Amino acid sequence: MGGASASTFDNQTGMWKGTVTTANNGGFVGIRSTSFKRTLDMSACKGFQVKVRGGEGRRFKGTVRDSTDFNGVCWSASFDTVKASTFGSVFPDRTQSIEVLFEKQIPTIFAKKIPGQVFNSDKVQGIQFAYSKVS
Repeated sequence: MGGASASTFDNQTGMWKGTVTTANNGGFVGIRSTSFKRTLDMSACKGFQVKVRGGEGRRFKGTVRDSTDFNGVCWSASFDTVKASTFGSVFPDRTQSIEVLFEKQIPTIFAKKIPGQVFNSDKVQGIQFAYSKVS
């Protein structure tokens, strides 16, 4: 896309980390799973939970997909992390558990809202996360 941001994912630890810069008109990083080999039936779930170490008060976006269409509708919700200065005894190891609720997710394609969509929680095909320096 022209930007200079970069991130990596460690399959062994599940750790996603990177550097975000606005150089060369950049400013975001993202990670997306390939389509799952077997569809997840999450119809009995309210959402999903992600553990975040650090985060430093930044806002991230968690997304699930209910279609194998690579650039199809995404079900996205933003979530905020807690700044390290407020961790104290609440997050002694600096790890936060964040719940991303399906009811809060918005159907989008490339960050544009797509009205009239119905989330198929029994056909979850993939998951992705993004962080952007610009809102």
